[in-house]
Amino acid sequence: MEQARQLLLSRQMKIEQVAQKVGYANRSRFASAFRKKYGVNPKAYQKQIDGMI
Repeated sequence: MEQARQLLLSRQMKIEQVAQKVGYANRSRFASAFRKKYGVNPKAYQKQIDGMI
């Protein structure tokens, strides 16, 4: 999940691509696992980061 977080920060891949890269065939399962780990879904995480920059 840390690798997914880093990939989301880099903004070089879409969320679906990040999910596949870290081993999730299903975007919603990836989003669920990401939310469980970080308390926010991947898209919202990217928006939070955008707000900090």
